[in-house]
Amino acid sequence: MKKIKSCHKTLTALLISMLFGITLGGGASEDQKGAASVGSFKTRGISVIPEYYAKYKMPAKGDPVEMTYEFFEQNKSSLPIANPREELKPTYKNFDNIGGVVSFQQFYQGVPIQYAEIRARFTGTGELKSIEGDYHYDINLSTTPSIDSATAVKFALQDMGYYPKARVDGPHNPKIMAHKGKMHLVWTLKVFPGNRKNPFYHWVYYVDALDGSIVNKEADEGVVR
Repeated sequence: MKKIKSCHKTLTALLISMLFGITLGGGASEDQKGAASVGSFKTRGISVIPEYYAKYKMPAKGDPVEMTYEFFEQNKSSLPIANPREELKPTYKNFDNIGGVVSFQQFYQGVPIQYAEIRARFTGTGELKSIEGDYHYDINLSTTPSIDSATAVKFALQDMGYYPKARVDGPHNPKIMAHKGKMHLVWTLKVFPGNRKNPFYHWVYYVDALDGSIVNKEADEGVVR
């Protein structure tokens, strides 16, 4: 009988503790919520042909890069890029008598975002014809590395395994990449294992510059000459 009463008291105490845990736990702490949102971002696809929409204000003809900046500045209510001159840097320009294109890479706090590109196309007479690409915003990510480049190399080589003839190219400056729905600040480097007939075969490593984890790695056959 005493054993039954003892078990009953134990079960009662356990049930009360569980109820208090549910009542007082009430979800993740603010620190946990903050950690969970690190790397979060949103993306807006941009596809504009200004001549088809009267709502867009057109820039005066002139330098194509300047025209693109002015177009975004004059149409912030429709295309809310916070600061196009700081966030968009021209990386490619090509023009002939038929038309031309200027490509811009997106930057966040001075750091380039991999594969984030916006293209502005122009007619042969210099009018802005279209703008297309993806713009990332509401990015929650530190751009100050906690892991230096030498440590990133060490982690990549550890992941690769022991290759006495391994050669490393990079990393250079950190960049931002989107991977599996989150943004990461990464060191990018190439590791040539040196054990293949193809000397150009290598692995591209993306090492998280904030926590040292391997975000992604890709095998590349390189160029055989």
